[in-house]
Amino acid sequence: MSYAETLGMQVLEATPERTRVTLTVTAGGLNMHGTAHGGLLFSLADEAFALISNLEAQAVAIETHLSFFRAAHVGDELVAVATPERVGRTLATYRVEVRRGEKGELLALFLGTVSRRARLTSVSP
Repeated sequence: MSYAETLGMQVLEATPERTRVTLTVTAGGLNMHGTAHGGLLFSLADEAFALISNLEAQAVAIETHLSFFRAAHVGDELVAVATPERVGRTLATYRVEVRRGEKGELLALFLGTVSRRARLTSVSP
C-alpha cells in the first residue's frame, strides 16, 4: 500500500492542466490541538503536485513551500487542486490550493518547483 493510500487519498482528476486529489480527515490525522496535522495537509498538496508534475515528464521536486490559513477538523473532506504556474523545458512551478470541500474555504496554499526531463524510453534491439 502506498503512502497516499495509507492516508486515504483518492485522485479525482489528473491532467496536465489540473489535478485534484481528496482525503477525509480522520482521528489518526490530528495534531495535539485536535485539528488536522500540518503534515497531513502537506502530504495531500504534495501528492497533487507530484501527480501533475510527472504527467508529461520525469520530474523531481527541488523546492516547495506551504502556507497555512485555516484549520481542518475530523470529518472534513479536503481537496487539493494543482495547476501549472509555469512549465518550461527543465523547470516547472505548480500552485496547489487545499480547500475544505470542492469549493470551500482555502485552508493552505502550496507552491512547488520541479526539475524535469524527458521520460526515459526503452530502446528496441
